[in-house]
Amino acid sequence: MTRLSDDNTEDLIRESLEHLATRAPDGAQIRDALTRRSRSRPKMALALVAAAVAIIALGVPLGLRAYTSIPPASQRNADWAVLPYKPGWLPDGFTESSRGARPYPAPQERTWIGPEMGNLQLISTPLSDERSGPWTIAPAPNQIIVHGKVGMAAEVYGQGMMLTWSPDDVYLLSLTLFNVKDPRAVGERIAEAMVPDGRARVSGELRFGRLPADLELSGVKTFMKITGGATELEATRAGQPTAAAVVTASLSGEPPATDGATPVPLKVRGLDGAYLPEREGRLGHQNGAIAVRLEGGRWLTVSGKRDQATLFDIADSLQVIPGDYGWVGKPPE
Repeated sequence: MTRLSDDNTEDLIRESLEHLATRAPDGAQIRDALTRRSRSRPKMALALVAAAVAIIALGVPLGLRAYTSIPPASQRNADWAVLPYKPGWLPDGFTESSRGARPYPAPQERTWIGPEMGNLQLISTPLSDERSGPWTIAPAPNQIIVHGKVGMAAEVYGQGMMLTWSPDDVYLLSLTLFNVKDPRAVGERIAEAMVPDGRARVSGELRFGRLPADLELSGVKTFMKITGGATELEATRAGQPTAAAVVTASLSGEPPATDGATPVPLKVRGLDGAYLPEREGRLGHQNGAIAVRLEGGRWLTVSGKRDQATLFDIADSLQVIPGDYGWVGKPPE
């Protein structure tokens, strides 16, 4: 259930915020306050602010200034692996399950899971530099007030509740609640108890070594699976940190799904690995991938829209380092 929620959350956020944007009383004010993106897609502007990810996958970890050459677009976000906010209160039984980060101005994401398949996702997105402060962003029935600032609350197509507000002049927060009783009341209590963090980091077990000249690190995610902690890295075209990933690298206890591909044996990092060709299978279109089982039994996989030789070189130069999963399974500290 957790994995399914991770996979669907971005679409749910996008759809919900697009729906709300069509009902807001002053769409121009919303767009100006939340984003400087093109006005050619007004219904999607608010959605892109809150959901310009890829967790996630996002998901998305380390002191990333040391692991990327991407220059920060703003000194306030010079270390984009640091997560800016955390709940000061959550319902009993909710513990953190994933963290993800991308460079400014893309979002950072945290997820908690709880009883009865409950799921809470917090997305922190930098506001535009042009405007800040309270705005009327929803009709009265959808308005919430968080520490004197106006925000909005709306159902996510019957599956949950989303609350969106700004706790300061720097960030927009979006909290989505699934499978939680009385989600609006619970969400408002969480929003009121939200506090600055600044200590929590996205610190995983991988960093890129060699990348093609046109690619650069654009996202990191850590999360827990049945087989243990997992780390994912993404690389996009240089200067496009919010675009879809071109290459993804992962380290986890699960082997990649062959999904109808015939593995081509080859040595990877001095070990027996395989190349899985690009294919159309039961899971849909799958890019080519290099996979190898490392000492200790965990699987390193590199996939993406590059040829076999390029994927092999990326996999061969990846650095595997100690990661931090000490926060997994814990309530906010």
